[in-house]
Amino acid sequence: MDRLDEVIKMLDSMTEAGVSRIKVEVSEKVSEKKAEKTYHHGRCDVGSPFATGRLYDLEEIEVEAGEQKGK
Repeated sequence: MDRLDEVIKMLDSMTEAGVSRIKVEVSEKVSEKKAEKTYHHGRCDVGSPFATGRLYDLEEIEVEAGEQKGK
């Protein structure tokens, strides 16, 4: 089996196990034919208001915080 087939087999097994998002990075620190998992806290899509920092309700939150300080 060549290296590409090994990668495809690894990705297939991960998706069959229910992994919904996969980021593949090549590393000299991980032994050949080994995989290492890390946990990502949260899910944000590229271009989403959360990912870009442009939350649609940010102004409302800031106004409410200002109103509470003025009370």
